[in-house]
Amino acid sequence: MTSPEATDEPSTQAPTRAGRGLGKRMGSASVIYVAGALVTNLAKFLLVPFYVRYLTQAEVGIVVFLQAVSYALARVYPLGLGQAIKRYYVDFEVERDADRFTAGIWWVVTAVAVALSVLLILSVPLWGQYVGSQIKPSYLVLSILIAALQGSATIPLMRYIVRQQPTANTVFTILQMVTITGAIIYLVAGRGMGVEGVLWGQVIGYAAWAVISGVLINAPARLKPTFGKLGEAFRYSIVLLPHLLFIWGITFADRLVLESKVSLEALGVYGIGYQMGTLLTIVSISISNAWLAQFFRTGETERGPRMFTTTFTTIFLLILFISLGLFLFAPEIIAVVASREYAGSVLILQLVVVAHVFHAANQFFMLPLFLVKKTKHISTSTGLGLLANVVGLVVLVPWLGIVGAALATIMAYLAASGSSLYFAKRSYPVAVEWRKVGVGSAVAIGLGVVGGLVFNEPSVLGVLAKLGLCLAFPLALLGWPGESLVDRDALSRLPLVGRLMPGASSRPPTADAP
Repeated sequence: MTSPEATDEPSTQAPTRAGRGLGKRMGSASVIYVAGALVTNLAKFLLVPFYVRYLTQAEVGIVVFLQAVSYALARVYPLGLGQAIKRYYVDFEVERDADRFTAGIWWVVTAVAVALSVLLILSVPLWGQYVGSQIKPSYLVLSILIAALQGSATIPLMRYIVRQQPTANTVFTILQMVTITGAIIYLVAGRGMGVEGVLWGQVIGYAAWAVISGVLINAPARLKPTFGKLGEAFRYSIVLLPHLLFIWGITFADRLVLESKVSLEALGVYGIGYQMGTLLTIVSISISNAWLAQFFRTGETERGPRMFTTTFTTIFLLILFISLGLFLFAPEIIAVVASREYAGSVLILQLVVVAHVFHAANQFFMLPLFLVKKTKHISTSTGLGLLANVVGLVVLVPWLGIVGAALATIMAYLAASGSSLYFAKRSYPVAVEWRKVGVGSAVAIGLGVVGGLVFNEPSVLGVLAKLGLCLAFPLALLGWPGESLVDRDALSRLPLVGRLMPGASSRPPTADAP
């Protein structure tokens, strides 16, 4: 459980072998995380056409609003202690002690979720002053319960991530989502319960997995949770509580403002586009999870900063490639999952994809702050993001409606990622390869603009043209004059890519920024 020691004078070959080993492990873990996240979220995305068929457009808007409530509360309930597991688990010499520490966290998170749920449920009558009459109090109560049950079910996932067990993490999330999706489909389609069926399906599914989570966490600890390090873990995580509250604000503020400014039908259009745009986040968070444990073990070694720089550049270019595909194929995606009534979701999807490019960058810039335990800066960055979001909502929503809300989301994550980078550079030797990031971004923007202006209607010719534009992105990077923009050695360590590029290598790139 101890971190590997760094040698004072590493040979020129040792870091290369270590880097390749890390790349292969991270690549394999990333594939498993991404595959699991895609399968899990496929169920969510399949629910989109299901909702379109069985719910009215106004009911879809209600579901979108309530999902934001439960999602936002679920981020707050654990009080940031899940991040403490990912940071402190590796510090224990004995695995059993680490598991007992994790069990103690689970009991605390569960107790807090119960207490906060009671308080929030008692306050539901006051919510009527801020939400529309179509949002029934019973809907809010069920949303609060969903969030509480989600909170306890996240602890096993944190343990799997830090133990580098992506398969277990993936199996857990897939089975959980299958349970929830099955319950929703049965209650909505089979019993005709409408919005209540959506909510009760989540309550039933998350309740079952909250119980399973308790077993999975307490069994390795042999029902002997420890709380000795809880104070230190709480001090580490408590400064993240504002961060979680600010994330809650960024997630929930747009729905709250839109619920009072636009129709529920328009809110439904916004929600469908927003949800499909989060496909990009599935990939970025999955890669971050795969990278996290290794970075915490190697980040403070001599080669740590250099590995951060090259890994970030490679991942960011991959994120740009995926975002370009989602942006270009937004009309086709919406045409597949929804009806003509949701045509306005196309632009929302495209704008949300842009926002989540900055969201991905923010995720990676936060890692050094977690490493050096400067978590207070994370809250500051997210707070600035929320401030930008609120300003954008106030100024843009009255003028542009749901499009203004999507633009405000871009403003939020741009502000958060920029400030996270600023604080990361002050706390850790972060160097961004600006030439590579800048050229990659410019190429993606140019191709996206061409595709969006010329091929923005679904057609066979348009699909072929968009595939060509997507292919043009990596070709442009590989053929760019001067120093190579793509670290082929890093790419060759990734699954499938390495098979297509056997023996590919490149000299270690040089950071463009000090």
